[in-house]
Formats: sequence, C-alpha cells, structure tokens
Amino acid sequence: MVGPLAMALAVMAAQFAQAGTGELRLRVTDQSGSPLQSVVDITSSTNDYRETVDTDEGGTVDVKRLPFGTYGLAVRRDGFATFSGRFEIRSIVPIDYPVALTIAPIRSEVTVGAADTLIDPQQTAAVQRIDVDTVQRRTALPGRALPELVNTQPGWLLEANGVLHPRGSEYQTQYVIDGLPLTDNRSPAFAAEVEAADVRGVRAMTGGYPAEYGRKLGGVIEVVTLGTARSGLHGSVNTSLGSFSTLDGTAAAEYAWPRAVLGASVGAADTDRYLDPPVEENFTNHATTSHGTIRFERDFSRADRLGVIVRRGQANFLVPNELRQAEAGQRQDRASRETMGQFSYQRTFSTPVVADVRGMARRLSARLWSNEAATPIAVDQDRGFREVYVKATIAGHAGVHEWKAGGDVSDAAVREDFAYRITDPGEFDDGVPQAFGFADRRRDVERALFVQDRVRAGRWTVDAGVRWDQYRFVVDRDAVSPRVAAAWAWPGMNLVLRGSYDRAFQTPAFENLLLASSPAVETLGGDVVHLVVRPSLGHFYEAGLSTVLFGAGRLDASYFVRMMTNFADDDLLLNTGVSFPIAF
Repeated sequence: MVGPLAMALAVMAAQFAQAGTGELRLRVTDQSGSPLQSVVDITSSTNDYRETVDTDEGGTVDVKRLPFGTYGLAVRRDGFATFSGRFEIRSIVPIDYPVALTIAPIRSEVTVGAADTLIDPQQTAAVQRIDVDTVQRRTALPGRALPELVNTQPGWLLEANGVLHPRGSEYQTQYVIDGLPLTDNRSPAFAAEVEAADVRGVRAMTGGYPAEYGRKLGGVIEVVTLGTARSGLHGSVNTSLGSFSTLDGTAAAEYAWPRAVLGASVGAADTDRYLDPPVEENFTNHATTSHGTIRFERDFSRADRLGVIVRRGQANFLVPNELRQAEAGQRQDRASRETMGQFSYQRTFSTPVVADVRGMARRLSARLWSNEAATPIAVDQDRGFREVYVKATIAGHAGVHEWKAGGDVSDAAVREDFAYRITDPGEFDDGVPQAFGFADRRRDVERALFVQDRVRAGRWTVDAGVRWDQYRFVVDRDAVSPRVAAAWAWPGMNLVLRGSYDRAFQTPAFENLLLASSPAVETLGGDVVHLVVRPSLGHFYEAGLSTVLFGAGRLDASYFVRMMTNFADDDLLLNTGVSFPIAF
C-alpha cells in the first residue's frame, strides 16, 4: 500500500468536514471596533439546522461543519440592539462575517423570516437533513436509532433486522462518519451502531452524488459527531426504559478551551427485542450493547487544525428461535466488536485553498456459534477484517467555481471461517453434506481519484465531476463514473427545478463474500451454483422541484429511474441464518 499512499499524499489532501460543508468565522464589535462577548443564533430551515453559540472575549467564534445553504443570523447582547442578518455557505473555504452592534434602542438589522431559508436555490439534488434535536429526542430499540430516523425520510425503507434499503437497493448504503466512509453493512445484525447520543446532525442523500463518493451509492448517510463547542465544561446523562425490558443509558462530557475541545461519551443498553423475531412469542431475542468515544480537536492557528477520534462498540445478542428450535433448547449467540481510530489535519491557504489529509484504522469482528441442542443445523462462524484508509483532497474557490479534487486508498485484510453440522438430516435434500467447513484469507485493495466543480451563473447552479475507481478483491475491475446535477431557481415564485445523472460503480458487500464466491459451495448440492459476485454498474436519473407553501412550509417532489446490471442482493446459506452477497 506504500506506493498508492505516497501518490495520494503527494498529489492531494482532504476536507476536514463532510462533503458540502463550510465554516463561518464571526467577529462581533461595538461601533468603535471594541470586541463584544455575545450570544449568536444560527438557523436554516432548509438544512433543519439550529445552533446557539457564544463569542469569546475577543468577540469571535468559529462555527464549523455548516452544510451548504442559506442561514439566518441573530447576534444578541444586553444593552445593544439585536443584529439580524443572512449569509450563505457555498464553499469549504471559511468565510469572515464582521458584525458591529449599535446601542439600543437604535437598530440596524435585516429581518430574516423562516421562509427566507426554506429553500436553497442552489441545491441540485434531493437531500434530507435531520437536526440534532430530532436525533436526541429519538425513541428506538438499541442498534436502530439512526436507521429508524433515516427511515422517516423519502426514498428509504427499513427491512428485516434494521437493514436500510434506499430506493430499492440491497446492501448498497454508505455511512460517512465525520467525513470517513464506512461501506460495510451497518445493520444491528452485522456491526455495532454509531450511538445517536454522539450525533450532531444527519444528512441523507439518494441522488445527485458528488464524484467524491463511490463504492456504495444506493444511499449515502452523512453523520456528524463534532459540532461547535461551548466554552468550559458541559455534560449530559440520559436514561430510558421501554417495552421488551429495554434499558438504555448514555453519559457525555465535553470541555472546550479557546482553541481546543476534548469530549468523551459512554453508553450501554439491554433489551429483549434486538432482531426481528420469526414468531410472535419472541423466543431468545436478547442483547446487550455498549460503546465509548473520545474526541479531540485542536486549532493550532486560524489556518491549521488537527482532529482525533477513537471509538469502540460491541454487541452481544441471541439469534431469535422458531417454535421448534425453542422447544429443543437451541441457543445461537452472536457477537460484534469494532474498534476505530480517525485522524484529520487541515490547512487553509490564503489563495483561497483548503487542503487536508485524513485517515482511519479499524478492526471489526463478528462471531456466531450454536449449542448442542441446535436444530436442524448447528453453525459456527468467525469473520472480520482490518482496514487502513487514507483520503486526501484539495479544494478552493475561484470566481463562479467551487472546485475539489482528490483520491483515497482502502487496504483491508479480510478473513472468513465458517462451519456447519446438520443435526436433523430429514430437513435437507439428499446429497447435502452432513458437515461443511470453509476458511479463507484475502486482501481487498480499492483506490479512487476524482475531480468535481460547482459552477454558479445567475439562476443556474451546475455540479459536474468524474470519478475513477479501481477494485482488487475477488475480481479485478476499473470504472470511470461521470456525474452531473443542475438546479434552476425562480426567486419570484420561490421555485427550484433540478435534475441529475449519476454513473454508479458499486462494489459488492464483503460480509461472507469469499464464501459466496468460492467454488467450495458447489459441494453443498446439485441446486447450488457457483457464480463470482461482481460489482454493480448503474445509471441513476432524477428530476424534481422544491417550492414554498403558504410562506411556512416546503414541498419537495422527485422522480427517479435506476437501471443496473449485476444487481446486488443477499441470500441465506441453507437455513443457517448466515447471509451472503449475490448479484444478478
């Protein structure tokens, strides 16, 4: 991996925030130019964003990770007239916003109503955002908080065991956690969840993807766990009780200095309904989960920023039984463990250009084992992977252009061990082996390069880009994917029309991919066919509009068409409960 990594670091660097976010740098003074400590309210209806922050003694505050869009601003201080204004975030390059407060009752303000930020005239695709208040007020069973929130948005469907299906896609959902992609299955049966108590905002996309995103494009869920910290020590403790003997608790603390913030959170849950039961009696459906996170961010100067996040999550649960299995005393245990470390370093140049390099190292393991009473089959599985990921981009603003270029490298060591033993031969066809074992190790290397640009000209906004992917795992594939999306705004009618085209190259899910693609499965019987699982290729089209209703609401409408070859799906191995990827 040294060659590709060196190439990536030498050629480009990555944005610290999510794709499509920027930063506001506010400075508040009085009429003479003296700094003022103030309270700042920032709102955006189209982004479902609300935040209240305080300026420091120098009258300054940096509000980070603001999604592109239009915002309302209110600056308050006793004895001064409240300042109201409006600003736009259109670039990853930080914007400076000076505010001079006047003595009350003299007022110098621009009144911004809710309707002023209901529509983003430059939004070229349908994007749904879930704010921090909605996330924190969620009620969900352990392991399902984020999937159930996303399921409330148009285009998303929650299937069995908490698996999200965006616009009909199977296992093609990508989570982007603080700017770093997780393309493995994040449903409760496969991996420990990202704890909702840590989440500061969610952005769900189902089309018009920037060229920066690849590998899994059925739907993209951007999750931000870092926000604009308030000075000093702050913390919270939350507990909840629910049906199925569910108990959930989290605790979080954060301390912010003028240029640094340190935070930590822990949580645990216990429930008697973790997966979807096959029968109403809900036999053996028990789980315990836990998680912990430490976050640190440091601004060395106005131009240099370092971020580090360490996460640990685990889930221990039982596979729900059918009636016959419960009567026999079957017990199947599953355990998931994930440890992850992330780092980011950002540099802002005066040209204006922002460059950054980020990386991630993580280890995930999943175990499944059965007791002696298992029927009609006893299963044992131990799989996992170790991944090192490095991403780099460089981006900037020039006239009507907001450009970005970059690339990434993912290097993973994948392992799979699987075995079964049939305990009731009468449940299987003749010729099915009474016992089966499989073990394999393989390296997964994936690389990508991209370039993209946003052009704003009058009422038009056009996002265009191209991406190159290289996939080296079970099969070797290369692909070039052009992307284009456009929006046309009619301000007088509060109307935005949009359309997009995405060329999608989607790699298969690698949970049990080695088993699914191995000739060894042909020994399982005459009805079993061995087909190597190939990446999916697709053409995604979308057209839509957004408009304001009665000055207080927004209507979004979209029409989409997706055409795919090697359509990704999943299947079960006999009736073991072990799923594996397929394509047709």
